[in-house]
Amino acid sequence: MKAVVQIRAATVEDAPVLAAAEIETAQTPGLLRSRPDELNVRSFAQRIAELEAPGNAGRYIVAVNDLNEIVGHALLDSMSLARIAHVFRLTIVVHPGHADRGVGRALMNDLQRWAHDDSRVEKIELLVRATNARAIHLYRSCGFVDEGRFVNRIKLDNGIFIDDLAMAWFP
Repeated sequence: MKAVVQIRAATVEDAPVLAAAEIETAQTPGLLRSRPDELNVRSFAQRIAELEAPGNAGRYIVAVNDLNEIVGHALLDSMSLARIAHVFRLTIVVHPGHADRGVGRALMNDLQRWAHDDSRVEKIELLVRATNARAIHLYRSCGFVDEGRFVNRIKLDNGIFIDDLAMAWFP
């Protein structure tokens, strides 16, 4: 069942919900690079504040369902060096229990519209676990192309390795 979600800019007040969702997501091996103990509310609040500051290149958004619950979040932020400032990194997380409801697509649609309209964005890059078929399918259906593979990039707590795929989209 597809959920009806609204997309809005993230606020610092959203940080506890976003951190909690990523902590829960990180408990499933191979979905995120971070382990649950590496995530904290302060880091989320700081990143949101940085991206909403005037003059910063980037966008941090949340997807909110009809019950006013945050069910996903995503961000684009530019690389810091001048020669690669036209490249933006994508992070997207559909919160646990909300997969296959169109949340990821809604977040992607918003970010791609924003990127298309912002002349600073000439490329969007992402890394996705090679085992995350749902996310890979979403990215490819949104026009992302494969750029490479990082073999044995993620090492799980049990010693198993997972490759990361590098993908990109050009507005």
